[in-house]
Amino acid sequence: MSILTEADEQLLIAALRENGGFGLASEWYLYGTKPLPKQWAFHHAPAANVTWLGGIACGKTRGVAASYMMDCLSIPYFQALNTSVTSVQAELAFEMATEWIESNDRLEHLIDNVSLRPYPQIDFKNYSSWIFRTAGKDARFIRGQEFDRINYDEAGLDYDGISLKTLRGRLRGIRLDGSVRMARLDVTTSPTDAPWLRERFYKGDTSHHSADLKDYNSIRSTIYENTYLTREQIHLMESDYTDEMVDVELLGMFPDYGMTTFPRTHVAACTEQGLNDLMTDATRPETGKPKPGWKIEVHPRHGITHFEMPPEQDGMYLLAGDPGTGDPPKRNAACVLVIRVDRKPWTVVYFDWVYGRGAYSPFLSSFKYAIDKYTPVYKGIDTTGTQKAIDELAFENEGIIVDGINFASDKQALINALSIAVTNHWFQWPLIKGLQFQMHHYRREMDTKQNKQPQDIVMTLGIAAYLARYMPGELKEAANNRRNGGRPSRRTRSTRVRRHR
Repeated sequence: MSILTEADEQLLIAALRENGGFGLASEWYLYGTKPLPKQWAFHHAPAANVTWLGGIACGKTRGVAASYMMDCLSIPYFQALNTSVTSVQAELAFEMATEWIESNDRLEHLIDNVSLRPYPQIDFKNYSSWIFRTAGKDARFIRGQEFDRINYDEAGLDYDGISLKTLRGRLRGIRLDGSVRMARLDVTTSPTDAPWLRERFYKGDTSHHSADLKDYNSIRSTIYENTYLTREQIHLMESDYTDEMVDVELLGMFPDYGMTTFPRTHVAACTEQGLNDLMTDATRPETGKPKPGWKIEVHPRHGITHFEMPPEQDGMYLLAGDPGTGDPPKRNAACVLVIRVDRKPWTVVYFDWVYGRGAYSPFLSSFKYAIDKYTPVYKGIDTTGTQKAIDELAFENEGIIVDGINFASDKQALINALSIAVTNHWFQWPLIKGLQFQMHHYRREMDTKQNKQPQDIVMTLGIAAYLARYMPGELKEAANNRRNGGRPSRRTRSTRVRRHR
């Protein structure tokens, strides 16, 4: 006995690309979702390699979710994968799809099962399935399976693009009913300076001299094309961005970093996606319970805002903080950072891009939490300029004793220390979108009060690099004490870094 309704029998056939009913089927099954023009173009793109560049809130995630849902519903034995550089990013489409499924009498009878372990997966009554999981470094988590269609979300954060080769190798084979798999690889991302991304996009760009439209199609969409947003909502986003950020984040244009302070190749060399994979294994294990001491928080637009690893008994740690009262990704957002410094490369083990919500207390709480968890040998913090409200009294209220050495340093010393550390690859940090964005955009000659360019993460890294680089003797002595069985005092030194904004 067929489970299909009379509407199903008509709409699922209409939803097939050759019948052009994608929009009609989406409106029926997905709570009235009417595709925007670029969403429709993405679904119907004829090439095997599709690249969709888009600014924030342009409709990429919803477009991907609707397109893949229609394929899974209308094509039996269809195997789909949504993947990204982090688990949370890979699962954004899953959250959207499950919202469409729940209590939807037009769709529920076509779904066989929705599971969360070992990773989110939707199974359909027609034997299709849709998997959502992180790719991992070089797509190490995506091996041994065959798919019809794969979407690599926020792929531009993968600087080398090696994962694409592995993912392409998963698109092959024959379905159980004997039909040939679709073998389509989608890249949906905000623009970055990854060389492979620009090359891939130009191959599908009808106006570019290197276009190969037989195998590649490219789409660019902007926030202004999303008719579901109000002009006021867009204006609020524009007000926090520089002109260059508007081009990239809202218009979907490739960035032009020019002569930035931190060369992109060196920033890429300090980026270790293996740390993200360790986080995935710890917080989302395929078997067993999550490991204690690990934590990650990811904003759907701004990426990772909190990354926390447990301290190791023989490790020695350094704490740096840049106070603020704003929220990411605004300029006055606070940042707290802990790095392990008894070995190189120095590893970022705690990153907190703090939501201040107009107060300093969230920053102070994060700073105090990091002290208690990592027992840092040194604590560096900026308490000058607009941060002058952070004084001894505020620290005392949080139980933080400010004592020991004090030194004065201007911003240039911090940036110099960070530049040396980055170009020598002394740092190792996870793949964090906000960190990469600020490091790529930072120009010291443009760092003025009038410039809206966010720099809180850069400054916090600068404080950490300054402390780690310019106090090597004392750090080595502390490291030797740790290795010899001694432990540093829990009453660690606090260092105030004074700089001009």
